[in-house]
Amino acid sequence: MIDPKLKLDAPRFEPATEPLGEVSIPRLYAYHRVLRQALADGKRTITSQGLAGLLGHTIASTQIRKDLSALGPLGRRGHGYAINPLVEQLAWVLGLEHDWRIAIVGFGYLGHAFATFIIARERRFRVAAIFDKSPAVVGQRWQGIVVQDIAEIERSLPQAECNIAVISVPAEAAQESAQRVADLGIRAILNFAPMPLHLRAPVIVRNIDLAGEMSILTHRLSFESDREMTGL
Repeated sequence: MIDPKLKLDAPRFEPATEPLGEVSIPRLYAYHRVLRQALADGKRTITSQGLAGLLGHTIASTQIRKDLSALGPLGRRGHGYAINPLVEQLAWVLGLEHDWRIAIVGFGYLGHAFATFIIARERRFRVAAIFDKSPAVVGQRWQGIVVQDIAEIERSLPQAECNIAVISVPAEAAQESAQRVADLGIRAILNFAPMPLHLRAPVIVRNIDLAGEMSILTHRLSFESDREMTGL
């Protein structure tokens, strides 16, 4: 039971000095997303069990407590967490206390779908520049942004003041495209092309292989099917 006398305007604690593990960051983002909605709905305190419920019990309450303990003493045992400072702390840790400007290189089906998804999912991510080489795409407008020819990227990208680039071009063009945006000062790249990028520090790269993610599902389906057939 939540203590009704729990102080809601708790001080803001500094996060741990060690960087968080990449496995835990998506969970922290999920906590931030549902807690922000809970706050908008008028809720002021929550327990780890309550947070697990908001997440559909896809993450155990013990895991939630472990993740949040890495951020500092944000809750009280048996009393739960004050949501407002917890949302603020999670935003600070995740870098969501200010806006991030995104450039998308390659605006085919995947690039378009990503742009539409990300602005609907997270208000701090803003698509600021779009590039493609197809004459059928260059010159089109998306959410008021004109798709520019990638040949103009050296001139146009610095003006957009982007922090992050998304690479969604064919595999054979991915490394060159990524190197060009890195040379222009972009320090974080999300790569959807089906090949890993190789860039020197301080550029941060996340390679997302959607087909590889699907293969995890097909493996699990095949494994479960084999178990059913063998009766194991």
